[in-house]
Amino acid sequence: MGTRTSAVIYAAAVAAAAFADASTAAAADAATQELLDRAEIQELVTRYVTALDTRDADLYAGVFAEDAVYELPGNVVHRGRAAIRKIVTDLQESRVRNDAAGKPSPSLYHAMFNHSIDFVDATHARHQCYAQTVRAADGGQFIVGFMGRYEDELVKRDGRWYIQSRKLVSFVQ
Repeated sequence: MGTRTSAVIYAAAVAAAAFADASTAAAADAATQELLDRAEIQELVTRYVTALDTRDADLYAGVFAEDAVYELPGNVVHRGRAAIRKIVTDLQESRVRNDAAGKPSPSLYHAMFNHSIDFVDATHARHQCYAQTVRAADGGQFIVGFMGRYEDELVKRDGRWYIQSRKLVSFVQ
């Protein structure tokens, strides 16, 4: 093998090694970004539940994209962040009326579990989980008020994940 051939083979080997290192680094960067996105989506879902249980309308609305759609059982559809925010402000007003009438509403606690996150691409994902609502009852017991599933389409805008569409499916008709 001539000197020229050896130099070409050596250059090709160096280039292949550099490409492999870059490829490995890119794969590691992509895996790291997916883990960061997964953690942010889990935090998004936690903010949703916290906002609902504390009746924080701004925090609640903030987990949804401006043009989000939220579909509830019974073909009830809320379109846009303002309409979705109104879910919580209506809840706040209802509680005030009930308290004034001497019939306080029980506190509700929302649990979300069995999460599944699938990435469509770098800025779109699907999330699904079970949802359960309970309230405290006499004797230290809890009563289940709802059991179902959330089906979410998520979008990443300006570096943050939001719920683009959410469908709440009841396990009981």
